[in-house]
Amino acid sequence: MSGKTNNTDIEEDNYLGQTIFNKYKLIRKLGQGSFGSIYQAQSKCSNKYYAIKLEDMRQEEFILEEESIFLTYLNIPGVPKFKTFGYSGSLIILVMELLGNSLDKIFENLPSRKMSIRCVCNIAYQLLCIFEVIHSYDIIHRDIKPANIAIGYEEKSKYIYLLDFGLAKKYRSSKTKKHFPFKIKNKLIGNARYSSINALEGGTQSRRDDLESLGYLLLYLLLGRLPWQGHISRSKEDKYYKIKEIKKSTTPEQLCQGLPYQFQKYVEYTRNLEYETDPDYNYLKNLFLTVLAHYNWNFDYYYDWDQVGLTISEIKDKEKDVENNIKNEINKNLYYEHEIPKMCRKISQLIEERKRSGYIFDQDRFIYEPEEESMFNLSSNQNENTLEKFFNTNSMTPYAYPRKLQTKKGSGCLPCQPKNYANGKEKDNDCCFIF
Repeated sequence: MSGKTNNTDIEEDNYLGQTIFNKYKLIRKLGQGSFGSIYQAQSKCSNKYYAIKLEDMRQEEFILEEESIFLTYLNIPGVPKFKTFGYSGSLIILVMELLGNSLDKIFENLPSRKMSIRCVCNIAYQLLCIFEVIHSYDIIHRDIKPANIAIGYEEKSKYIYLLDFGLAKKYRSSKTKKHFPFKIKNKLIGNARYSSINALEGGTQSRRDDLESLGYLLLYLLLGRLPWQGHISRSKEDKYYKIKEIKKSTTPEQLCQGLPYQFQKYVEYTRNLEYETDPDYNYLKNLFLTVLAHYNWNFDYYYDWDQVGLTISEIKDKEKDVENNIKNEINKNLYYEHEIPKMCRKISQLIEERKRSGYIFDQDRFIYEPEEESMFNLSSNQNENTLEKFFNTNSMTPYAYPRKLQTKKGSGCLPCQPKNYANGKEKDNDCCFIF
């Protein structure tokens, strides 16, 4: 990622074994990025596993706040599910669905350091489906690379996921569907190796840039390297300039030499897209389906690392889970203004509170998790002693600086009564940050 700095003031490994929000125990470090670190954690309540990102807000820049909003805003197949978000001391914390290995880790362990055409086409089709939905939500990713693509965890290991929305951005208005103005001399956002030519030239990015970047990523997986890799550079600017010039001078035909011609067609199509042009996602997906059909293969979730495709009946079952959901999301959102989910608004409120109060050293603050509200064992007969646990900083308090307290027994808020709090009545006041 461009423009992000690592924090060296803290030892991230010291967090292993600690418990976040008095609930999630960090049991294994999964990786380190410019945002901070990511861990595998286990819930003390459900014993389920989750991924937790930790980022120190003492850095010059931090991105987890924006990523948490994008994850809740999307909430679609192929994107990790949001769990909760909050603060502890100077740490920003994002809890989300745990996934399997990323493509860069898988790629490193392949003996040939390449992936087969069959495997790449299965990956390409799924990613294009995911991009079609994300773009229908008026969002672009802007950081396409193998490290940001992963397989699902355990029973979801046949699914491909797109990760890391810290650099994502809206490219047009959700209300008018009008693109934001095109500008030049922008700072490069994303990974230069896979970035589009337009992004390297400083142009404002849109859907075409995500798709062109995807093309370079697919070619990297197939060929093992790209022509602009391995050149000696004096500085980052010099490196970016050389990559840009080699990309511009390398024709799609040269880039895809020895591969099925559909890959050349993909690069040509995405390079020729205009800033506001609506991409033909069906055309692009059919390019890869055509390659599979040429070799008498199907889109069957086949990957080189397990070499087991699915049967026709298994594929139909998965299509019910994923493909139909994706189609419904596209049809539902393509022509309508997107309503901001309530969870996004709650996260925004929590961020605003953080900006006013600074680091949260005295207590944890995080977004309430509705699916686990039963663990609090709430009833309409709460008393003052029971209320204490909601304000005890040593317990898992789900509220962030409540501004309204219960005034009468069985009424008011606790500080807000969650949905379905008692007698089937839904209450959701705005006096604290609760979903």
